[in-house]
Amino acid sequence: MSNAAAQDTEVLELTIEREFAHPPEAVFAAWTDEAALCRWMGPGEVKTPEAKMEPREGGTYVFPMITPDGNTPTVRGTILEIVPNRKLRFTWAWDQEDGRPGQLMEVSLDFKEIASGTLLVLHHTNFIDADARNKHEHGWIGCFISLEDHLAG
Repeated sequence: MSNAAAQDTEVLELTIEREFAHPPEAVFAAWTDEAALCRWMGPGEVKTPEAKMEPREGGTYVFPMITPDGNTPTVRGTILEIVPNRKLRFTWAWDQEDGRPGQLMEVSLDFKEIASGTLLVLHHTNFIDADARNKHEHGWIGCFISLEDHLAG
Protein backbone atom coordinates (compact mmCIF):
# COMPACT_ATOMS: atom_id res chain seq x y z
CA MET A 1 0.00 0.00 0.00
CA SER A 2 1.35 3.41 -0.92
CA ASN A 3 1.61 6.24 1.57
CA ALA A 4 -1.07 8.15 -0.35
CA ALA A 5 -3.52 5.26 0.08
CA ALA A 6 -2.70 5.01 3.78
CA GLN A 7 -3.28 8.75 4.19
CA ASP A 8 -6.60 8.55 2.33
CA THR A 9 -7.80 5.79 4.67
CA GLU A 10 -6.79 7.86 7.69
CA VAL A 11 -8.75 10.88 6.45
CA LEU A 12 -11.90 8.81 6.04
CA GLU A 13 -12.21 8.08 9.76
CA LEU A 14 -13.10 10.35 12.63
CA THR A 15 -12.61 10.01 16.39
CA ILE A 16 -14.03 12.54 18.84
CA GLU A 17 -13.72 12.36 22.62
CA ARG A 18 -15.94 14.38 24.92
CA GLU A 19 -16.32 14.37 28.69
CA PHE A 20 -19.80 14.69 30.19
CA ALA A 21 -20.38 15.48 33.87
CA HIS A 22 -23.00 12.74 34.04
CA PRO A 23 -22.75 8.99 34.73
CA PRO A 24 -22.50 6.53 31.82
CA GLU A 25 -26.07 5.35 32.49
CA ALA A 26 -27.43 8.85 31.78
CA VAL A 27 -25.30 9.41 28.67
CA PHE A 28 -26.10 5.95 27.29
CA ALA A 29 -29.83 6.43 27.95
CA ALA A 30 -29.75 9.68 25.96
CA TRP A 31 -28.57 7.66 22.93
CA THR A 32 -31.06 4.81 23.28
CA ASP A 33 -34.29 6.47 24.47
CA GLU A 34 -36.52 7.83 21.67
CA ALA A 35 -37.92 10.69 23.76
CA ALA A 36 -34.40 11.80 24.73
CA LEU A 37 -33.14 11.55 21.14
CA CYS A 38 -36.01 13.79 20.01
CA ARG A 39 -34.80 16.45 22.44
CA TRP A 40 -31.10 16.56 21.50
CA MET A 41 -30.17 14.68 18.29
CA GLY A 42 -28.96 17.27 15.81
CA PRO A 43 -26.38 20.04 15.84
CA GLY A 44 -27.39 23.62 16.62
CA GLU A 45 -30.81 24.48 15.23
CA VAL A 46 -31.23 21.08 13.53
CA LYS A 47 -34.04 19.16 15.24
CA THR A 48 -35.12 15.50 15.21
CA PRO A 49 -38.70 15.51 16.56
CA GLU A 50 -39.55 12.01 15.32
CA ALA A 51 -36.50 9.90 16.17
CA LYS A 52 -37.12 6.16 16.17
CA MET A 53 -34.79 3.77 18.00
CA GLU A 54 -34.90 0.02 18.69
CA PRO A 55 -32.01 -0.34 21.17
CA ARG A 56 -31.14 -4.00 20.61
CA GLU A 57 -28.73 -5.87 18.37
CA GLY A 58 -30.38 -6.02 14.96
CA GLY A 59 -32.71 -3.18 15.89
CA THR A 60 -33.00 -0.16 13.64
CA TYR A 61 -33.11 3.58 14.06
CA VAL A 62 -34.31 6.47 11.89
CA PHE A 63 -33.46 10.12 12.56
CA PRO A 64 -35.32 12.48 10.19
CA MET A 65 -33.69 15.84 10.92
CA ILE A 66 -35.28 19.19 10.18
CA THR A 67 -32.85 21.94 9.21
CA PRO A 68 -33.56 25.66 9.72
CA ASP A 69 -34.15 26.03 5.95
CA GLY A 70 -36.86 23.33 6.04
CA ASN A 71 -34.92 20.44 4.51
CA THR A 72 -35.35 17.00 6.09
CA PRO A 73 -32.20 14.90 5.68
CA THR A 74 -32.75 11.45 7.17
CA VAL A 75 -30.13 9.10 8.54
CA ARG A 76 -30.87 5.49 9.40
CA GLY A 77 -29.13 2.29 10.31
CA THR A 78 -28.97 -0.94 12.24
CA ILE A 79 -27.64 -1.59 15.73
CA LEU A 80 -24.64 -3.91 15.38
CA GLU A 81 -23.60 -4.13 19.03
CA ILE A 82 -25.06 -2.89 22.29
CA VAL A 83 -23.57 -3.29 25.76
CA PRO A 84 -25.72 -1.26 28.18
CA ASN A 85 -23.91 1.79 29.57
CA ARG A 86 -20.65 0.78 27.83
CA LYS A 87 -20.91 0.46 24.03
CA LEU A 88 -23.20 1.21 21.12
CA ARG A 89 -22.18 0.40 17.52
CA PHE A 90 -24.40 0.96 14.49
CA THR A 91 -24.41 1.51 10.74
CA TRP A 92 -25.02 5.06 9.48
CA ALA A 93 -26.36 6.00 6.03
CA TRP A 94 -28.12 9.10 4.76
CA ASP A 95 -31.18 8.64 2.56
CA GLN A 96 -30.54 9.86 -0.99
CA GLU A 97 -33.01 11.93 -3.02
CA ASP A 98 -34.15 8.81 -4.88
CA GLY A 99 -34.86 6.99 -1.60
CA ARG A 100 -31.88 4.67 -1.76
CA PRO A 101 -29.39 4.58 1.12
CA GLY A 102 -26.19 6.53 0.65
CA GLN A 103 -22.66 5.59 1.68
CA LEU A 104 -22.81 2.91 4.40
CA MET A 105 -20.72 4.06 7.34
CA GLU A 106 -20.27 2.79 10.88
CA VAL A 107 -20.36 4.62 14.21
CA SER A 108 -19.02 3.20 17.45
CA LEU A 109 -19.65 4.86 20.82
CA ASP A 110 -17.71 3.87 23.93
CA PHE A 111 -19.02 5.13 27.28
CA LYS A 112 -16.17 5.12 29.80
CA GLU A 113 -16.73 5.91 33.45
CA ILE A 114 -14.31 8.55 34.74
CA ALA A 115 -14.10 10.42 38.03
CA SER A 116 -15.99 13.44 36.63
CA GLY A 117 -18.69 11.37 34.88
CA THR A 118 -18.35 9.85 31.40
CA LEU A 119 -15.78 9.97 28.64
CA LEU A 120 -17.66 9.37 25.39
CA VAL A 121 -15.49 8.22 22.49
CA LEU A 122 -17.12 8.37 19.06
CA HIS A 123 -15.43 6.60 16.14
CA HIS A 124 -17.05 7.11 12.71
CA THR A 125 -15.65 5.23 9.70
CA ASN A 126 -16.03 4.73 5.95
CA PHE A 127 -16.68 8.28 4.77
CA ILE A 128 -16.98 8.66 1.02
CA ASP A 129 -14.47 11.54 1.03
CA ALA A 130 -12.71 14.09 3.23
CA ASP A 131 -15.48 16.66 2.73
CA ALA A 132 -18.06 14.23 4.15
CA ARG A 133 -15.75 13.50 7.06
CA ASN A 134 -15.36 17.21 7.82
CA LYS A 135 -19.12 17.84 7.65
CA HIS A 136 -19.75 14.94 10.02
CA GLU A 137 -17.08 16.20 12.41
CA HIS A 138 -18.82 19.57 12.54
CA GLY A 139 -22.19 17.84 12.99
CA TRP A 140 -21.03 15.52 15.76
CA ILE A 141 -19.40 18.36 17.69
CA GLY A 142 -22.70 20.26 17.47
CA CYS A 143 -24.61 17.14 18.56
CA PHE A 144 -22.37 16.77 21.60
CA ILE A 145 -23.15 20.36 22.59
CA SER A 146 -26.88 19.60 22.22
CA LEU A 147 -26.42 16.38 24.24
CA GLU A 148 -24.67 18.30 27.04
CA ASP A 149 -27.52 20.83 27.12
CA HIS A 150 -30.05 17.98 27.28
CA LEU A 151 -28.21 16.21 30.09
CA ALA A 152 -27.85 19.44 32.08
CA GLY A 153 -31.55 20.29 31.57
